[in-house]
This record gives sequence, structure tokens and C-alpha cells, in this order.
Amino acid sequence: MELLGAETNRVKHMVSPQKQSPQRAQGDTVTVGRLFLLDLSDDRIVSLNSDGSDRKVIVTGCRFPDGIAVDAAAGHIYWTNMGVPKVNDGSVERADLDGRNRMTIVPQGGTFTPKQIQLEKKSGKLYWCDREGMRVMRVNLDGSNIETVVDTSQGDSRPGPDASRWCVGVAVDADGGKVYWTQKGPDNAGKGRICRAGVDVPTGQTASNRADIEVLYDGLP
Repeated sequence: MELLGAETNRVKHMVSPQKQSPQRAQGDTVTVGRLFLLDLSDDRIVSLNSDGSDRKVIVTGCRFPDGIAVDAAAGHIYWTNMGVPKVNDGSVERADLDGRNRMTIVPQGGTFTPKQIQLEKKSGKLYWCDREGMRVMRVNLDGSNIETVVDTSQGDSRPGPDASRWCVGVAVDADGGKVYWTQKGPDNAGKGRICRAGVDVPTGQTASNRADIEVLYDGLP
């Protein structure tokens, strides 16, 4: 799982403390040999070698970027723009590895506050968590078929007032047919949790009433 974004709450960091091999998207056999960093303060994306050399600003004018995914084989990066957390203006964009050919995949308002994002090559979809939107979402790589996979709102209006329903970190196990996500909770309140469900909503159910959601860990800070 990739490094997660700007937020520091520990329930969000679904990463191992052990040294890991360079990250690849599922099904991807090509590597780039560069790091791609989101600069939240300056609303831009930076590319550099793994030793810190050859630092380049490749994308500017983002709107509070938070999650990023790299498709090395196709030569693309995808990222989420949180926008203003209290306004329904989040979006997802794509560009080439050098920042050219920038395009919008999910338009502003297509998601509320998109956080972490995962590229799932097997199905050709992007998965992300929508924090104040209280949901896990996905879309085809061309921007078609925006779906809500999990809705944790329990009827609350968006932006959600209850931080225990905010979804932040996400990971996808395509072979196992599961999507995993974190629900943040108030800071240091012991209400954080990690959940999972099938990648598809069961037949006859909806994203808000699906019965296959499992809580793997709870009581997290």
C-alpha cells in the first residue's frame, strides 16, 4: 500500500514499518524510477529521483491535493483534489508522468472531499475515499461510471458532521475481491477503525445497506 496523504491521524497510515519494494499498481510490471510528491501547501505535484536529485514541479494549480497513484505502464499519474472540505467541490485529475496532457477524470462536485486513491489495473478502475462525503467511491479510468461502493453516512447529510464516519485510507485486493478502508474518528478518541467489503455491492443491496461490511480493527486512535 502506498504512502498515505497529508493527514497525521494514525488510523490513516495503513503501511508497514518494514522496508518495502518500490510500489507498483496491481498488474503493473513497469517502473519509473522516480518519486511523485504532493505539495499540499503550494497546490502542486513534484517529481524527483529517489536520491532527491532532479527535482521538478510538473503540475501546478491543484486544489489541496491529497492522494496520488502512478500508472507506469500507461505513463500517467492520477491524484485527488480535496477542494474545500465544507463544500462539495472535490475532483480527480490525470496527467502524463511529465505533467503534460492534464485532464479531469471526476469533475468538481463529483465527489465531496476525495482523500487517498488507488489504481486497480485489473478492472481498470480508480478507488478513493471521500472523507466528508462519508463513502468509498470508484470510477473507470476514462472518467465514466462514477460509483459509490460504500456509504457510511447512515442518513447524515454531507458534509458529514460525525468524524467516525469519515473514510480516509483505501486499498484494493483485486484477486481477493475486497476493498479496505479506514474510518477516521475524532482525533485520539479511540473510535478509528479499518473495514473491508467486497469490491461490488451485493445484488439487491445498496452502498448504504450492504450486509458484507466487516470491521477488521477498531478502537484505533
